[in-house]
Amino acid sequence: MKKRDVVNIIILVAVITFGAISFANRTYTFSDTKFLMDTIVDIKIETKNKNAEFVIDAAFEIINEYEKVLSFYNKDSELWKLNNAITNGMPLDEDLLQIYFLSNQLYQDSDSLYDISIGALSELWDFNKLHIPSEDSIRMALKNVGFEKLTLEGIHLTKPEEVKINLGSLAKGFIIDEVVEYMVSEGIESGFVNAGGDMRIFGQKKPLRIGIQHPRNSRNELIGVLNVKNNAVVTSGDYERFFELDGKRYHHILDPKTGYPAEGTVSVTVVAPTALFADAYSTALFLMEPDKAIELIDRTDMLEAVIFYLEDSEIKKLESNGINIES
Repeated sequence: MKKRDVVNIIILVAVITFGAISFANRTYTFSDTKFLMDTIVDIKIETKNKNAEFVIDAAFEIINEYEKVLSFYNKDSELWKLNNAITNGMPLDEDLLQIYFLSNQLYQDSDSLYDISIGALSELWDFNKLHIPSEDSIRMALKNVGFEKLTLEGIHLTKPEEVKINLGSLAKGFIIDEVVEYMVSEGIESGFVNAGGDMRIFGQKKPLRIGIQHPRNSRNELIGVLNVKNNAVVTSGDYERFFELDGKRYHHILDPKTGYPAEGTVSVTVVAPTALFADAYSTALFLMEPDKAIELIDRTDMLEAVIFYLEDSEIKKLESNGINIES
């Protein structure tokens, strides 16, 4: 056999080997978008399973099912039934127990500013209308707010009939985590779930660049960019659901001590291992004084945050020790 023939055979074997390896490592990308949880939900996955499109359909169904449990406004949800039933208690499953204990922890750590018993206040405010509740109605609602009014005995939660629980500050994050855990259990190698800016990324080899919306300028303008690898990132801002009346902005993040929207902070972004923690902490930090909020995040393992707040009508910034942000 001539030397040239040997070389050609070697090249042919190399090409076939490379092709076989490439085929074995081929990945398929699937994505879809639906309007759920009162927002746009994007799901994208990458997998070696060419028949994995069903995973996304099942993921959206998981979201539907959890909305039937955790929604404050849906009259078919388990939470609505708890809040409006004549009986004042119910047993909590493992998921709701996790939510209860995290809420209790944040209630303590935030000097009682993070409070899931805020439902009586939530019912007063409608941010689709230019309406401010009366002082009397807010004062009456405040009498039925306070996490300490909830009692957990074993797995059974009881509350006064007038107290209503609103899990809007963490339900979206919790549901995102459930979707990601399901997709990983189905062998999905990588992807993300993005629910109106509440996002969890998994299985990525390189960090993704995630923009933080400027809280006062156009929706297309960024105030910072994060490099996030296989974590959750959630932003709470006073620009998400709000109206302005007589030059004052009224937004959906309510202070449970005053009954009115929290003032001072305009945007909080949290990076955490789970969307549940990122979602809940972003609300808790928003309600706190910025310096105290950063102190809390700096002493909390595996969480980072950036806080934007107003000082003399200018936007200022505080960052936790380990945040990776580009201005």
